[in-house]
Amino acid sequence: MKRSKLLMVAVLLFTVMSSAIAQDDDTTIKEKKRKYNYGTRHNFQVDLGINNWLEDEKFPNDNNELYAVRPWGSWYVGLNANNDTHIAGPLHIEWGFGVSWYNFKFENEATRIEEGPDAVIFTEAPADVDSKKSKLTASYVNASFVPMIKLGSSHRGHRHRRGWDWDGFGRHAGGLRFGVGGYAGYKIASHAKTVIDDRNKDRDHDGFYLNNVRYGVRVQVGFRGMDLFATYDLNEMFVEDKGPKLNAFSFGITI
Repeated sequence: MKRSKLLMVAVLLFTVMSSAIAQDDDTTIKEKKRKYNYGTRHNFQVDLGINNWLEDEKFPNDNNELYAVRPWGSWYVGLNANNDTHIAGPLHIEWGFGVSWYNFKFENEATRIEEGPDAVIFTEAPADVDSKKSKLTASYVNASFVPMIKLGSSHRGHRHRRGWDWDGFGRHAGGLRFGVGGYAGYKIASHAKTVIDDRNKDRDHDGFYLNNVRYGVRVQVGFRGMDLFATYDLNEMFVEDKGPKLNAFSFGITI
């Protein structure tokens, strides 16, 4: 009889404890969900796209300028530590920091760019030189701030590791999202590269009177696993009166 009573007490205690633990777990899940929905999510993004620039809202190709750019081969690459902060309802703020590279591959392989005493100079290599490639590269550290409207279930990251999302395309699990914001960057390096006879390569690490600061507008649109971006520099590529009046832009995908 005594054993039966003890067994009943043990069962009762076990039931109460299980219920408490279940409630605790349920509260924890709700707290995590609340934090997930209304906190800040961190993820790593890569922008891959192409570059070009406009002169007086026209492409330099229209006038056969030596600095006309060939889009295919003028790659834009950005590595970004991104933060997604949920403000209210469908409104989010995406902000972060990163490093990006502008690559401008000249349409004319014989184009040469050099820093003159007063301005950047574009010339053409002699016809007897077997030019294969000519490009200008500039790299920047950047900060961005883009308000986003996210409709539907568009949470980033089904797999969440210590606050960072490494889920690639899967981080946008459904829902339409779009936003317009701004960015600013500071130039950390630049160089010109030429290739002759597929063997002889030359790099000229110079400033080329490029503006040290770039700033502009960024547009992002996404649906499910696909995100597109476009950027447009509001300031000119070269210092005023030191080069052609060119505004750079890029567009591509974010992964």
